Amino acid sequence: MKTTRSEMKKQKLMTKDQMIDKMRKMNAKHNDNMESRKNALKTLMGGIPVVNKVFVLVPVEDLHIDESYQRTVQNHVRTIAEEWDDMKCDPLKINYREDGNLYVWDGQHRLVALKIMGIDYVLCVITVGLTQKQEAALFGCQGNGIKKPNPYDIYRANVCSGQEIDSAIKSMCDKYGLSVDKNNKKAGNLTCLTLARKIFEKGYEDREYFEWVLDLLHKVKWNELAQSHCHRIINSLYEIRKNSSEDIDFVQRKLVLYLQKNTPDELLINATIKYPQFKDESKKIKLYLMDVIDCGEPNNNIIDNWDKVTA
Repeated sequence: MKTTRSEMKKQKLMTKDQMIDKMRKMNAKHNDNMESRKNALKTLMGGIPVVNKVFVLVPVEDLHIDESYQRTVQNHVRTIAEEWDDMKCDPLKINYREDGNLYVWDGQHRLVALKIMGIDYVLCVITVGLTQKQEAALFGCQGNGIKKPNPYDIYRANVCSGQEIDSAIKSMCDKYGLSVDKNNKKAGNLTCLTLARKIFEKGYEDREYFEWVLDLLHKVKWNELAQSHCHRIINSLYEIRKNSSEDIDFVQRKLVLYLQKNTPDELLINATIKYPQFKDESKKIKLYLMDVIDCGEPNNNIIDNWDKVTA
């Protein structure tokens, strides 16, 4: 029989006394697994009700994982253990089943990490009497309606906590009057945070290349234009700087002369006209700007070639 959402909600909203009563009735029907049943009831009786939840402190060794609906334990569980922070760990969500065991339906990786670290007890939120199918349904929809933080939310949190990479990115962007934001329609926004992080993780030399790009765009006043600090622009210029074997001052002068006469949109259009065979916008812009460096502005312009782009 299919479990309805209202039935599941009713299960979750039981009071502590109702849970104790239900657990006792369940246990009265069985003569097996008595030690586990006794321990579970003792754990529940010591629980603390908070609003519509009951929090219990459970021995880690008493918790089970149902592999029929849980995901395979991933390799990052060791990373979870190595970076464990009690302040960031939410309570595990567990259910007491008819068989007399406590099953974790949300938090299996944390449970494995706890075992790796040798921690004996963990805080949990308990329900009583859910079936395997009901647990699986809760497991499958646990993310519904929850807005997960995007990279820019995490960036702001990292800056507040002093995380080195994101703090360094902010410091450099502040120097050039840039904000780190996903809104690419607003001028002065660096919208390629993931790329910036990858570059900064490579080391200080690559950070200098990144700053060279910001300095170049600042010189041509592209910080006053929308979409000027997006992935395709930043990455193409970063690759040019990183792989340049020519005099870097010469490279910058050539690029300044071209970029100060064009906008980000015009650059993309010209690069697309010259290199239509490439789908990667960053690659075609890089190739086009290398032509600019080698032989001046290529012999194509927006007005003369507009029909080719819009055809």
